[in-house]
Amino acid sequence: MLKKGDKVGFIACSDGRTANQLEQINRIEQQFVEWGLQVIRATTLFQQGQLNWLTSPRQRAQELMVLYKSRDVKAIFDLSGGDSANQILPFIDFDLIQQNPKLFFGYSDLTVLLNSIYTQANGKVFHYQLMHLEHNSGKEQLYQLLFADNCNPQFKLEWIKGNYMEGIVVGGSIRCFLKLAGTPLIPDPLNKVLFLEALSGKPSRIASYLAQLDQLGYFASINGLLLGSFTELEQESNGKATLLALIAFYADKYKLPIVKTNQLGHGTNSHILRIGYPLVLAKE
Repeated sequence: MLKKGDKVGFIACSDGRTANQLEQINRIEQQFVEWGLQVIRATTLFQQGQLNWLTSPRQRAQELMVLYKSRDVKAIFDLSGGDSANQILPFIDFDLIQQNPKLFFGYSDLTVLLNSIYTQANGKVFHYQLMHLEHNSGKEQLYQLLFADNCNPQFKLEWIKGNYMEGIVVGGSIRCFLKLAGTPLIPDPLNKVLFLEALSGKPSRIASYLAQLDQLGYFASINGLLLGSFTELEQESNGKATLLALIAFYADKYKLPIVKTNQLGHGTNSHILRIGYPLVLAKE
């Protein structure tokens, strides 16, 4: 739980932010100042040159470790997204993270970090993009989490199959989660609630992702599926029905309960979801 005078860090562990986003980041920082917090910006927050990886993976990881080592920094917000977050994984000191616990927020490509920090350091990690702060009602939810330690789920949901699920939440962006396949960083699926969402991906791509998860043994072991928004797919005519049809094969095969919400994912209306934390959902 934070208090006035504490510091938070802004960083980009994936593709850095661009200069034309500076004003938006300044406005977000001002909100933290109004809450009585100080903001520390990592040197890797913005792209350097046309390619973000001109800032090396090692340097991005080092900047993250600097924030974790600081006793004054209580929370870290990754403002990035894109493709390059998994480049930094070999340079992360998970023992240091475990010894210096902080709140860590990110989404999309940062799915690889959220799940890795959970599995390797039992860290407090949250699926949330701070760049959405000024676009939705998440401001109050974030304030309550930071200052009152209240992270109870507040998203609206629809039961697709079943009426109850319980387990530790893992997952995030389906594309980025699968980057952890074959590594010791991917969470053990046993008795988990698997959260999946996607920005891009039409039916054939989503189908291939689901097949890979099944081939990894995920659907045979989890307790339930929490589906967020699948933005590109659901923009198509009958997109939601197509998504549910793709999922139905595995849900029927493994008798999985399924919940759907459009308040988790890439949309600006997305709420905060803690990864690596127990979740209980019951149909009213």
